[in-house]
Amino acid sequence: MRPFTLQIPTKYVFGEDSFSRAAKEINDISNRVLLVCSGGSVVKNGILAKLEEQLIEEDIHFYVYEKIKANPLVSQIDEGAKLARELRVTAVVALGGGSVMDAAKGIAIVAHNGGSIWDYVHIHKTVKESLPVIAIPTLSATGSENNAYGVVSKDETKEKVAFICKGAFPKLTIIDPVLSLTVPEDYLRDAAVDIIAHSLEAFITSKDIAPLNDNYSMALIRTIIDIAPQMFEDLNNIDYRSIFAWTATLALNGLNDSGREGPYTAHAMEHPMSGLFNISHGRGLAVLLPVYLDYFKEEKAEKLILLGKRVFDLQNPEPTDTILAFRSWLKSIGREITLEDVGIGEKDIPAMLDQLFHLNANRFGKIAGPRQFGRDEAEAIYRACL
Repeated sequence: MRPFTLQIPTKYVFGEDSFSRAAKEINDISNRVLLVCSGGSVVKNGILAKLEEQLIEEDIHFYVYEKIKANPLVSQIDEGAKLARELRVTAVVALGGGSVMDAAKGIAIVAHNGGSIWDYVHIHKTVKESLPVIAIPTLSATGSENNAYGVVSKDETKEKVAFICKGAFPKLTIIDPVLSLTVPEDYLRDAAVDIIAHSLEAFITSKDIAPLNDNYSMALIRTIIDIAPQMFEDLNNIDYRSIFAWTATLALNGLNDSGREGPYTAHAMEHPMSGLFNISHGRGLAVLLPVYLDYFKEEKAEKLILLGKRVFDLQNPEPTDTILAFRSWLKSIGREITLEDVGIGEKDIPAMLDQLFHLNANRFGKIAGPRQFGRDEAEAIYRACL
């Protein structure tokens, strides 16, 4: 294991009916907040109205900014930050899925530091401070409710890239699995893949000897592999929803990778897909992951064999057996899909490669992963996804 510093400043309020405590918990942090949401399902399903009622009862001044869409844009975040500064709010509350939580973090960063969120993406610079962020996820997938990261797309170029700010690590996260009952089933299927990807990435790419981390990753993956099909058969089962939600949280709050480090290569390769073509991030990962694993199966044979044994109960598996088992599971939840299934064709690959290497290549012009690889190999992976 390698040395590490782990600080998780988030207070978690978890479980059925925890949403009813939201305003009381928020009041401990701020009484003047910007409430960030999408203006879609949380409005239609009455979740926003219920939170507004709570905030009024607690005498919390709030202002609603509901312009965030999937794969949030720089312009949306910058506009929200301008509003936050003008209103002099002292915290930002996210009510929604991963895009809303990412956007809320970006708004909190820019409102505190000025400029544009594009000034703070990883290809430019990072900052340490922001307004306090409070997260109320309605969809468990990205883990944004409990980490310091966000992802944003540039309006003009659709470049999609991450930013990080330890000050934007949520101070409070309220995880009520009942809220996820309003989420379309399609998004839940994408979410299952996203959670697995978070658990899998460093497990596959890290060169560190960290058996505890490896076992932790496999336990998270195994939980989603087991629970997701049951959840899809009984969509109103709160126990399944709770397990799903907590697994999503644990997959990306820092515990999984502390003492072990490895690049999130599949995420880097997916971002041009969802950035340029506005598809769900989890759906893009479903296209990419089995091909990505197959491409590097020789370098990562030992890890894939272990994954086959511990997660899929395979006896004496070869790496290919594990990948086939994963493909079979993806098929069982309706996510064994191709680039063409999500509207991306062969003609689109050069643009994805341009964005991938512009935003993620190291000083040698390579992408870090199970091993460093160049444009030709990245192209081969994308083409195998067609």
